[in-house]
Amino acid sequence: MEGGCWHVCRRAFDCRDTRITTMTCIQIDVCHVTALISHSSATLASELPLSVRGEIHVSGIVQGVGFRPFIYRVATALSLKGYVLNLGDAGVRIVVEGNRGDIERLIQEIKNNPPSIAQIERLQVAWLPTQNAFTDFSIRASTATREPDSAPEIPPDIAICDSCIDDILSPESRWYDYPFTSCAACGPRFTTITSLPYDRPNTTMIDFPLCDTCNTGYTNPADRRYHAQTTACPICGPHYTLLDSHGARINTANPVARAAEYLLNNSVVAVHGIGGTHLVTITTNPEAIRTLRERKKRPSQPFAIMAQSLEAARQIVSVSPAEASLLTSWRRPIVLLKKTTTNHIPEESIDLLSPGLDTIGVMLPYSGVHILLFHYTGEPALVMTSANPSGVPMYIKPDLIVSKLTGIADYFLVHNRRIAQRVDDSVVKPLNNHFVFIRRARGYVPNPIPLVGIDKKSTAIAVGPEERVTGATIKSGSLYLTQHIGNARNPDSILFLRDAIDHLRHLVDLKMVDIVACDLHPDFASSELAEQLAQQLHASLHRVQHHHAHLVSLLIDAGIDVHTRIVCITADGYGFGNDGNAWGGEVLIGNALSFRRVGGFSTFKLIGGDLSAEFAARSLIGILSPEHLGEVEDSLIDAPISPSIRLAKEELRLMVSALQRGANVVKSSSAGRVLDAIAFLLDVCKVNSYSGECPMRLEAIAQPANLEISPTIIKENGRLALDVQQLLLDVLELKRKGHPRGEIAYAAQRSIGQGLAQIAIQIADADGIELVGFSGGVALNRIITRAVLDETRTANLRPLVHSRIPPGDGGVSAGQAVVAARHWAEHRHSEM
Repeated sequence: MEGGCWHVCRRAFDCRDTRITTMTCIQIDVCHVTALISHSSATLASELPLSVRGEIHVSGIVQGVGFRPFIYRVATALSLKGYVLNLGDAGVRIVVEGNRGDIERLIQEIKNNPPSIAQIERLQVAWLPTQNAFTDFSIRASTATREPDSAPEIPPDIAICDSCIDDILSPESRWYDYPFTSCAACGPRFTTITSLPYDRPNTTMIDFPLCDTCNTGYTNPADRRYHAQTTACPICGPHYTLLDSHGARINTANPVARAAEYLLNNSVVAVHGIGGTHLVTITTNPEAIRTLRERKKRPSQPFAIMAQSLEAARQIVSVSPAEASLLTSWRRPIVLLKKTTTNHIPEESIDLLSPGLDTIGVMLPYSGVHILLFHYTGEPALVMTSANPSGVPMYIKPDLIVSKLTGIADYFLVHNRRIAQRVDDSVVKPLNNHFVFIRRARGYVPNPIPLVGIDKKSTAIAVGPEERVTGATIKSGSLYLTQHIGNARNPDSILFLRDAIDHLRHLVDLKMVDIVACDLHPDFASSELAEQLAQQLHASLHRVQHHHAHLVSLLIDAGIDVHTRIVCITADGYGFGNDGNAWGGEVLIGNALSFRRVGGFSTFKLIGGDLSAEFAARSLIGILSPEHLGEVEDSLIDAPISPSIRLAKEELRLMVSALQRGANVVKSSSAGRVLDAIAFLLDVCKVNSYSGECPMRLEAIAQPANLEISPTIIKENGRLALDVQQLLLDVLELKRKGHPRGEIAYAAQRSIGQGLAQIAIQIADADGIELVGFSGGVALNRIITRAVLDETRTANLRPLVHSRIPPGDGGVSAGQAVVAARHWAEHRHSEM
């Protein structure tokens, strides 16, 4: 390729593209607005003839966002001739001939004024002599051609735009009342894509040929739906059908309006959406929410709501400007927001939505069916919870939606558009002036994350741990995370995980891989899947320790070279340790190549295996020594210790005896179990009816005050340890003195953050390390995270926290994949 090369990227890349043999390379770091200009001895672009040919390759999120129509409009306005087309690697090729200054103006428009949803990662221009090959400018049929070592940016699903909402609500519009309305700037993308490049034949919209009127708009450059791949209308597009509780069709001219009527009568309606199915009911009647809880068998787990608008949301929860911006963004995640006093929803409903918590998960409408449900109900908000039993993926086929949700939903609003990939709603938590993912899914998946320090030829797959699983692939120096899968404990979830990984592999053209990664735990079902994948793909298998994967996921998230050594606090409920014990409150030092466990919580014993993660009394009994258990015996007696057993004095004596003998005992350093024990002591929560309930309730009741608990740091087996028994004794003492439990809860959680940070700082200082990270599910706790940040900054060290990858187990696959890729590279190097 001859000519000049422009690279536009979020971070500066080395310009080492061997296909570029020419002269001017301008790299622009969009984040820092700096430019690096280098010259060679070849002729400069400014010395080319006035009329030239420009061959432009643009990569990033440039398919499915109205990019080609945008290029068409700008090019024709500048009287340029040539074409634009989609490539099979999700990039776009533009070939133009005309005045050099006009082509440069086109390039400036691409850089400065692209479609709002587009993200330009890289822009290359080759200047060539004109060939006078074109008579006009056109959008050409897409090609399956891929650039070598390309990392495709596959478009995620995009929330419905204001113009399409106007079309749906305007009686004179041909899209009036049509829930599948979309245009080039909005609508489903990833959930419809079956292959690349992103064109209608490569989506599930192939089942719906355009009518003549829609085709006229689709082929008209001046139309908003010009080359909009998911566009359709009531004549040619998909439709909703309303079914009763037995699956029989309800005859109605307007299924959505009739479903809204049933909602107003306190019914539960299963609503088939763009990437899955929601169970929907109203929020203005507490009985409707209570009914849904009873039917779904979820007594306490929080339900998300969809507010009719930002203004309606502000009547229910507190919304900051940054939170409002995220709520109204085209990604439309669920955002956890603080409850506020409201007259729009009964106080009882607020309590029922998230019992014992101070936040509610709120999102805004993101598809046409949501707009219409609010239009016909007039409700300020609707409950929108995923339509699946616990631990099972959402149902996406109408027959399964009906057969599996009978007895939960009263009615079923289903459609006839295939869902290529089920995708849950993303969930984001505001945390100390930034946002962190609880669940990364719709609107964000499958955006790749660039890797620093990984060879572009490295390839890997990772399957995650067991809970809150995602899968991951590495190709061309980029990491692709699958959508949220959930708990990989049953065959349906494992099939979903496999399908999601295979779909990503297909989209990025990853036919074979070097290595497959899984958790160190020998009994995870996901590890069995990894073995199958490794055998099928003739790849190596590498098992990665859980907390090492957390550490590396943080390096990836921060955009730091994965060989960089950091000190990382990794705190969560459980991870199988190198010594076979149950880790969960660790301070590690390491990078993608290796790690050492150098500090963390003091170890304690747990009895009863998985029961300890559910029943908080077991954690308390395991942490406190027998001589201190007498101080809490009264609160322990009659506490639940299994689904059917409450603790009596004799059971307590037997449990203590078993702990002393080491019978059915696991050594643990789990942060989750310590938080469970504190919640139990403060009468906040005694049973985790869902994962993390006790710690979440403990965080919710915490009230800042002058009360302090100084962390006690001891030496244990050669490593620094936060003494968790002493922490519980300090909590007991403050409780005995009559301090409010909210203040004690705050002091205890802050003490945990301070203690872990102080250990990390000592280790960092001793090793000359400047970076201190925090990962794991406990990194979602705002009080503990704030304490870690405060201590680290006070010590003049740089803290690292998550922002692009979930800190919980949803990010583990990312770390697994990179650790495995580096292991493979080291193995190959040693053989050379």
